[in-house]
Amino acid sequence: MKNIRQKGQALILTLILLAIGATMIVPALGLGSTSLKSSQIVTRQTKLLYAADAMQEFVMWKLVYDPEWRTANLGADGATANLSVDLCGIGVNAIVVMRAVPGQGGITLTTDDTIRPIKTVSPSTNISNRSLQTFTYIIRLEQLSNNNSQGLDAVYDMLPKLFGTNKYLAGSSYIRTDDGEWQSIADPSVQAFNGQDRLRWPASGSFASPIRDFAVRQVKELKFQVRLTLPSNADDYIVYNYNVLKVGTITTFSGPQAPIKIGNGSKSDNEGMLSANKTASPNIILPGEIQDITYNVTVSNNDTSTHTIDTITDFLPPEFIYVTGSTVGFGNGNPTATNVTINGVVRQRLVWIPPGSEKQISSGQTRTLTFTARTTKDVSGSYYNEVFFYSDDFSIPDIFNGLGLTDADFQQGYSWNGGTVIVPAYDSSSNASGVVVNANLALRGLSSILINSYQIR
Repeated sequence: MKNIRQKGQALILTLILLAIGATMIVPALGLGSTSLKSSQIVTRQTKLLYAADAMQEFVMWKLVYDPEWRTANLGADGATANLSVDLCGIGVNAIVVMRAVPGQGGITLTTDDTIRPIKTVSPSTNISNRSLQTFTYIIRLEQLSNNNSQGLDAVYDMLPKLFGTNKYLAGSSYIRTDDGEWQSIADPSVQAFNGQDRLRWPASGSFASPIRDFAVRQVKELKFQVRLTLPSNADDYIVYNYNVLKVGTITTFSGPQAPIKIGNGSKSDNEGMLSANKTASPNIILPGEIQDITYNVTVSNNDTSTHTIDTITDFLPPEFIYVTGSTVGFGNGNPTATNVTINGVVRQRLVWIPPGSEKQISSGQTRTLTFTARTTKDVSGSYYNEVFFYSDDFSIPDIFNGLGLTDADFQQGYSWNGGTVIVPAYDSSSNASGVVVNANLALRGLSSILINSYQIR
């Protein structure tokens, strides 16, 4: 009897264990399947990561060992190149952008001006003075300094004297930020000075936020229109426009801008002055290499009279040194070179004093000064150069009265921070089916590359 009961208990225990096993086998099988799938996912993600990483290595190879591709596709600040390859059956794309990250030479202005005004006008050529014309002006305002504590308080605009008065088109003022949407703003005040109009935004007081505020390198544009039929005494003239900015305690003068060529444009505006421009060649250099940069400086006389150029002053970027004997133009003499500290950065200042026979510049004439500077840079950035021309035989017109400008402001031509030499860095983003590797890369000489940052997401 006892054995029969024991056998029955064993059967019950066996049935219980089978029942427990039956409840566990399905989850166990599911867990095994999940582990297999997880392993496959990890393996695939690893392959994608290796593919995205391999693409970055390919980008580095292209930058170092394929200079023709680099120059053709990434030859300017902001230029973009696209690459696509198949890596063991995985399609990978890369976007490479040339970035001149501002280094120590990027924002070293030699003046206290922080916001640069650049003005354009449309139409500007083939203008008839026998029909009603609508001119659209755009004032581009760029914050060049990292000292943006003083915002934009007011913008003054001096329309060409030959336009006469009351030519501003009511309701035509708009502003935008960084190529965004145009936003309507109130009309400026209009004040006449001896038959010439001066516009002021805002009409009174100062701009409030957000118009007043600028981030570093931010651009805002002010657009407006004037409408008129040009008078007969404007025949064949080139006329200019001027801006004055009020930025806190700073008064910024634009110089002559937005020229309009009426008819054949053979006559200079008697409200003209000197203007300066500067270019550099080459304008993109490799880091860590000794480079000679040829600077070409031009000065133009936009006035009706002949003027004299008393001094030419050039401020080289940091760690750029003048090459003795390289000057061509204005007497071919070497400048006086001294080191000066500007915004905490040491720069070489070059001063030429032309001999008497070389001082004159006739109405409508453009003269050129060429020289060479040598550098070795290993920090990526945009390295700017600034030049001034001084002529003491200008007097400031009445329309500028009361704005805080002096004769000296009207007697100099200023290139702003032009003549840019770029030591490039590159933003590279590779994508393999959603696995993304972002890197910032800089060339080091002709055979190596520096990885500034490397991120995986």
